[in-house]
Amino acid sequence: MVLVYLFLARVLQSPFGRALVGIKSNEHRMQSLGYFTFRYKLGAFTLAGGLGGLAGFLYAVLFGFVTPELLSWHESGNVLLMVILGGMGNLAGVIAGAFAFEMMREVFADITKYWQLLMGGVIVAVVLFLPGGLAGIPGRIKRAMQGGDAPGRQAHTTLRWPGGEPGHQRDPRAPDDPRAARPQRCGQVDLHQHAVG
Repeated sequence: MVLVYLFLARVLQSPFGRALVGIKSNEHRMQSLGYFTFRYKLGAFTLAGGLGGLAGFLYAVLFGFVTPELLSWHESGNVLLMVILGGMGNLAGVIAGAFAFEMMREVFADITKYWQLLMGGVIVAVVLFLPGGLAGIPGRIKRAMQGGDAPGRQAHTTLRWPGGEPGHQRDPRAPDDPRAARPQRCGQVDLHQHAVG
């Protein structure tokens, strides 16, 4: 596992890995820059398949047998849940998510035979309250200790127009006109001004 982690970390730092990050962010922009994104995605798919085959080989060596149950879609779903739980786009987070998933599965299976229901509730809670997964917890703690704004909260700003009060727009054509300063909401258009101008 350590060797695979170091290998993937090196791949992400390479030009190939940086291109994959760019494709994940905006594939159309990468195409406009001249990257043939299909080849990069094919390479990533091939690399993932190779690592999956290596994991299957090690599983067979460890347990001595392989059952058809491992080919079901449930196993692929478990892998996706591990990634969501740990945090997508973070190698350390995925490892933490895998350990946390297996630990919770053992604990919930001892509590009830409907452990999938409890696991689903935990995954939904992680998606709602920890968008970055377990890998995002240290960053949230650091921001909380620094007194930063909560994630997703936007600072409230007040627009002040030159020569007018907040939320008012002053007509430069008629400075003495009492209608010069009037409330105007964002997105509204002064039809009189456009018609006269």
